[in-house]
Amino acid sequence: MTFIVSSCSNRRVYFQFRKRIIVLKGDPGTWDENEVHNLSVVVANRSDYKYWGYYGLAYYEDSAEKGKAGLAWSNDLIHWMKYSGNPIIESNCRWPTVILANGIFHMFYAQYDSDVESRIVRATSKDGIHFSQEQVVVPLEPGLQNQNPFIFFSPIEQCYYLFYYHGREHGAGEKIWSIYVKVAKDVTKLDQSPSIALLSSPNTIAAPSVANYNSHYYLTIEAFTPGKWDDKWVIRAFESSSLTQGFKEVKNSPILLDDDACPFQYVFDGELYLFYSHRYDLEKNFWDLRMVKAIKD
Repeated sequence: MTFIVSSCSNRRVYFQFRKRIIVLKGDPGTWDENEVHNLSVVVANRSDYKYWGYYGLAYYEDSAEKGKAGLAWSNDLIHWMKYSGNPIIESNCRWPTVILANGIFHMFYAQYDSDVESRIVRATSKDGIHFSQEQVVVPLEPGLQNQNPFIFFSPIEQCYYLFYYHGREHGAGEKIWSIYVKVAKDVTKLDQSPSIALLSSPNTIAAPSVANYNSHYYLTIEAFTPGKWDDKWVIRAFESSSLTQGFKEVKNSPILLDDDACPFQYVFDGELYLFYSHRYDLEKNFWDLRMVKAIKD
């Protein structure tokens, strides 16, 4: 699969994905069976593992009860070992995204009420396993969803960016899906920052993630539009020279379109990795976690 990008200066950057690799699946008869959905990766270099991965489940409308977070470790981003004490968060946790700042792990995730209204909170940990001290970063809003967080630190701007989905897909009123971002110099101060709208759509767009690659920012989202893309989930990609404005869809978007969703992208050692969820059983709505690596020709 190819990944062609058009930049603001009309310069074209060409990527090619390696083959898809299944990196995480739920274990039969356990809390994560057939439901592994998103993976947030941190370079931690602890406990003999370079990469620490935090994953959540596909449960949505019943996620307050079934939403949990797990931990896995890897040294090559392909082979992962799950923590034996999983889940590390037992309930009302969906879409964990983690960053390590000044020796502290900061986990952002969505919490839900009985009306599927959602908010985003931040919890902290010194060891990367036991999280506590929840702080509301994006509060509940009646009839609205605030979820799918992705935390990103830019060494260029020296700021933390929290991307998330904001919208109305349940209850009364016009349906709308939007991608927002909050910005702060201090990761603990994102709750005080205003939200900036980046993208909006009358059809499903959600699950934003961002990476800086070849001096440009790439935003990926999941998308679903009835009657389009064979009625499957797809991953769309956008690029900009700024993290807070000007994102334009790349020329060959969607970049993944076989019931692929929930992208989390990272640059490690100069290489771009995209972790995403793949629905391998449409009837039962079963998912696993996969990865592709983008290689420049």
